[in-house]
Amino acid sequence: MEGWQELYTVATQPFGFVTAISALTFDTSQDLLWTGDLNGRIASLAGPSLRKYTSYVGHKSTVQQILVNDRGVLSLDSDTLRMTQRRGILRFNLKDETKMKDLTCMTYTSRGTSEVVVAGQNPGLLRVNVDRGSIVNEVQSDDGFTVMRRGGRLICAGSNRGEVVLIDPVSLQIIRKIPGHSGGLADLDTHDNVLLTCGQTHRGTSYLLDPLLNIYDLRTFRPQPPVPFPAGAAYVRMHPKMSTTCLVSSVTGQLQMLDFFNPAHAYLYQANVSYVTGLEFSTSGDYFSLAGNTGSVQIWGTSESSQFTEFGRQIEWNDPVIDTTPSMKVTEDVPLNTVGMPYYKEKLLSAWPPDMVFNVARPPEPIDPEILATMKMVDFVGYAPFPKRHRRYVTESLPYSNYSKTESKTPMFRSEQDKVSAQLGTSRTMEATTDPVESFKKVEIKYSKFGVEDFDFGFYNRTPYAGLETHLQNSYTNALLQLYRFTPLIYNFALKHVSGSCRLEHCLLCELGFLFDMLVKAEGQHCRAYNFVRCLSSIPQASALGLLEDEASNSKQNPIGAMLQSFNRFLMERIGQENRTKEIESSELINNKFVTQLDKVAGVTTLTTVCCGNCKSETHRRATTYVTDVVYPKSHESSNGRAAGNGTDSKANAWNFCDILQHSLESNTNTRGWCGEKCRRYQMLTTTKHVLSLAPVLVLNAAVTTPASRQLWCQKNFLPMKFQADVGKEGLTIKQVPESTVPDEDGNISEIYELVGMVVEVNFGPADNHMVSLIRIPQEDVSKPWYLFNDFSVQQFSSAEALKFDYVWKTPTSLIYQSCRSSRTEYNTQWKDQMDTSLLYSQAAINFDTSLRFEYSCLAKEEAPRAGTLVAIDAEFVALQQEETEIRSDGTRHLIRPSRLSLARVSVVRGDGPKAGVAFIDDYITTKDNIVDYLTEFSGIEIGDLDPLKSKKSLVPLKVAYKKLWLLLNLGCVFVGHGLANDFRTINIQVPKDQVVDTVDLFYIKSRQRKLSLRFLAWYLLNENIQTETHDSIEDAKTALFLYKKYLEIREQGGLSAFDNVLNEIYDEGRLVNFRPPVAAASDTTTSMSTSTQAILTKEVPGMNAEDRKVISQLVEL
Repeated sequence: MEGWQELYTVATQPFGFVTAISALTFDTSQDLLWTGDLNGRIASLAGPSLRKYTSYVGHKSTVQQILVNDRGVLSLDSDTLRMTQRRGILRFNLKDETKMKDLTCMTYTSRGTSEVVVAGQNPGLLRVNVDRGSIVNEVQSDDGFTVMRRGGRLICAGSNRGEVVLIDPVSLQIIRKIPGHSGGLADLDTHDNVLLTCGQTHRGTSYLLDPLLNIYDLRTFRPQPPVPFPAGAAYVRMHPKMSTTCLVSSVTGQLQMLDFFNPAHAYLYQANVSYVTGLEFSTSGDYFSLAGNTGSVQIWGTSESSQFTEFGRQIEWNDPVIDTTPSMKVTEDVPLNTVGMPYYKEKLLSAWPPDMVFNVARPPEPIDPEILATMKMVDFVGYAPFPKRHRRYVTESLPYSNYSKTESKTPMFRSEQDKVSAQLGTSRTMEATTDPVESFKKVEIKYSKFGVEDFDFGFYNRTPYAGLETHLQNSYTNALLQLYRFTPLIYNFALKHVSGSCRLEHCLLCELGFLFDMLVKAEGQHCRAYNFVRCLSSIPQASALGLLEDEASNSKQNPIGAMLQSFNRFLMERIGQENRTKEIESSELINNKFVTQLDKVAGVTTLTTVCCGNCKSETHRRATTYVTDVVYPKSHESSNGRAAGNGTDSKANAWNFCDILQHSLESNTNTRGWCGEKCRRYQMLTTTKHVLSLAPVLVLNAAVTTPASRQLWCQKNFLPMKFQADVGKEGLTIKQVPESTVPDEDGNISEIYELVGMVVEVNFGPADNHMVSLIRIPQEDVSKPWYLFNDFSVQQFSSAEALKFDYVWKTPTSLIYQSCRSSRTEYNTQWKDQMDTSLLYSQAAINFDTSLRFEYSCLAKEEAPRAGTLVAIDAEFVALQQEETEIRSDGTRHLIRPSRLSLARVSVVRGDGPKAGVAFIDDYITTKDNIVDYLTEFSGIEIGDLDPLKSKKSLVPLKVAYKKLWLLLNLGCVFVGHGLANDFRTINIQVPKDQVVDTVDLFYIKSRQRKLSLRFLAWYLLNENIQTETHDSIEDAKTALFLYKKYLEIREQGGLSAFDNVLNEIYDEGRLVNFRPPVAAASDTTTSMSTSTQAILTKEVPGMNAEDRKVISQLVEL
């Protein structure tokens, strides 16, 4: 145990990379040492001299553990298990998004090296077959695991609760749990029947390394006397040859080689390393290795004569590189393509930017010689007969142009993609731009003849976060709405409000909650903020403040950046007013002032004192603001508040962001004003503003309007990721803290704030001036924690690029900081259990009269919807704006803007129970907008149906109808309908796929390239003629419900193959009648059901009684 010394130290990463090593192990078959780092790079070093052997990037995140067997190297990161050959060639890459999450450890099972068990922070164990590279099964467990080792007859694992869990290596069942360390296990090792553990212990408000090494006897499952290690045991390894000898290490490099049954017989060593990240013994026992946070590896041993393994195979080295490049002499006869291209790093001069590449017209084809031979000249014009080679009015098919739209940086329409793929013979592949400047440019929606649904939004967004469309007025607010959506406290506040009983017709806070919920449920699909901007347009104060694009577009003094900052102030004040009325009963009375929920979330409470310089009289005013404008210092002011002289060092007086923010929140100004207390004249007044309390959320307007303020933002690292704010007796103190600072969860003295994101104005010129948001979303990829939300384009960004403001076209507009405490950074879902559903059981019509008879009956309490409740829905719409088209020079029509539709009627029908088929919602939506077309032929809405003074229908505001559907959605109801995708888009609601049953997709064969109408399906399957004169949403919803039940009936009686036969017969019958029900009298209407379909209905089913046969025979007769 004595005589150990450091032999070699070597860096495992390439030159210029300094990354901590996270995994370390010795090879069992060859003389190799394997390492893995935080960036996912795996490297191997050969022999005690640590000669570099292989190095490759195996994972995208931190390498958690490495195992070695005869066939290759197993490496594990948080969500992937990878096996490679020792030369770095991939064998398999196992990844399962549902099962493999937050993985931390693995070890071999009883099947030797052919099977491993993988575990992580989430409960459960995964058995993986190494030969096939697949998951065999999953074994449930109560806890997650942080470390795992295979012993003689047991697998020893450390749970995330600090317990030692003993697992059967055959069945993977937990045999026993042994208490370990109160703060969690740091490391463990086992050999024969002895188990050693080290970990952390909870002391006060922090966790420290336990100064004791715990020992357990696995035969009796009892602890043995621990061994003291005052430096704090972080890693422990047992000697592979000496069964009672172990090596213990601290994080600072203090080593102790000892006999744990005789602790007095110990030897101390000190490694020259700043921070130890790994410790491992070689299989021969002659060496051990230490890994550090700087990417270096140390080899310790007693001599250099031995090897890592006793009976290892010879290492296979690469063949020597022989330069076989032929020398050539370039002459006029030698093609230039035979000359090899040199390796280059810079962008080639031939890589033209996209704005300098133009698509020219097709060159004219040469005239046919036959035409030239028969041509006669009259004056200067030639005439010749045109040889007929094809039918009249049919042009020749020209070869496909070399110019392909797939090379463009704008996506093709979805209807064109299949055509191009068929012509080119390959699938369409398009990659979004990686140029940061290109990512900030304005994106626009293009329209085909199929409307906006044909636009490929997926090209611009391949993330799990939804973007917002831009073809709406006032869509400049999209960036700010996205920023508030990713602020947890604002999100929770809005969802809690909307789940309550607010009945205001134009409530921005409710619309904000609806929008947030829609963005979450979209999961990366595009959304529209239509209802929100419509509600904003209906508020007179918004128009008076110039916040509407149609009102402010003519004003050149209202740039879009200032316009958004004004909207930010208006939005927070407005939702504060809307929430204050509702919460006045439950608000707290502090200093004779009601403190609402929004005050607790985003309110900055200040006390302003105005003192007269003559009579010294003072007036005090207490106020709460939700948005703070950043006030920049004047050019002659320094950060300490004194004027800077000519000889003052500019660096000493440089303002940082924290000083500017403190100066903006607390100020002291002298102005001339009216003293109304004693002087009764204009005097010099001193106005002092002090902060009394700060909220967990700080909303800031950057207000970058001068060159001096822009110059401050251009400084490197000007915007801090975190800062600490203290509100004490002496006033407010704000100072920047490192990004790794952890807040005190129980402390109330100071608050640590972290940057959530910002809204940025992008100005590439008058034609491209818009707003984007940069939001920091914590995730596994620490290299790109930022997301750029450029309307419906969403991309990942690095921190360096997101916080770079030295571009002249990039100006910060609004920022949000939020408290780092865990209780304030979580998205709350308790609002789903506290929803006020009384709206579903009561009459909400604004024109309710006992003399009016509506076509629906409200739900009763015993019919309360729950998860899985079946409801049928249909909606009708009216046009508020006709579509805009233009006729091009070639005679084709080009859609400029589609028609703007508005919800006019929505009907929801019960799907189950004794009242199945009876509507419980049939709302007509009143509107103050100008309706240009009632679309009566398709909607059934007539003039006067939406007028409160004339209508005899059940009229409700749009918000009431929308909230009913929103309640059904969040209660878990399943919506049945025909063509629901278009209905939900126009209603502006996002419904998950597992809550939608669309009959247009059920009765559809993709190869037939035609979707069947509801009227045709009802005629064929239900023997009903619907929509004979006009549409009725209740009738359509009931028909869709009965079609779905017919679908279930056919599937239940004949299976999937029988339904496919029926579906083919429907299409065949549809071709005969042009997919339209034949016009016939009701008495002459006969079933069009074929013989095979009748055979399915009359097929004998086991367990069928006489009553069932009677019902089926009646169906066949119908």
